[in-house]
Amino acid sequence: MIALLKKLDGWTRKTLRVLTISIFVALGLLMALNVALRLTNDLSNYLTQKGYASASATVKALIPIVSFHWFDEIVELCFAALVFYGAAALWASRGHFSVGDWISPRLPSERLRAFYKLLTSLISAVFLGVFLWFSFRLAARSTELTTVFQIPKAFLYSCMPISSFIMLMYSVADVWTHARRLFGDKGAYL
Repeated sequence: MIALLKKLDGWTRKTLRVLTISIFVALGLLMALNVALRLTNDLSNYLTQKGYASASATVKALIPIVSFHWFDEIVELCFAALVFYGAAALWASRGHFSVGDWISPRLPSERLRAFYKLLTSLISAVFLGVFLWFSFRLAARSTELTTVFQIPKAFLYSCMPISSFIMLMYSVADVWTHARRLFGDKGAYL
């Protein structure tokens, strides 16, 4: 069972890492393409204003200037997914900044440190449980569609319950680990 959980943990971390990097690259490419097309449009307009209509037509022929009327929709989808899946990736690898890193060493005893870590893990788990509940309800109740591509907004919102579920599972594992350290036989602080 432990080996299966370790494989699942490794697979989850790799998947989240690849997903967030892919979304970040897609956002970067979309932004670069949007800027390039706007600059091309500006160049074409500038050439037309200065009386170089044939040069403007050549620029338009070489680089077709198209409208990215769907741009905001895709950026919104990618950005939401990047934020939430990125947070889950950091949570899984314990890459988030933690105030506990500052407070824990200042506590006078190992037992108090273990209790503090258990308490913060419990608070995190409760918050993520509430977030999972409400984000799932939001995604499940959403009936809207995006304007251009007619993508269900539930798909857009699905990154919240998925990422909160992943973070909740890691928080429950942390609660279990800290509770075993505090109250268990092996490595008990009592």
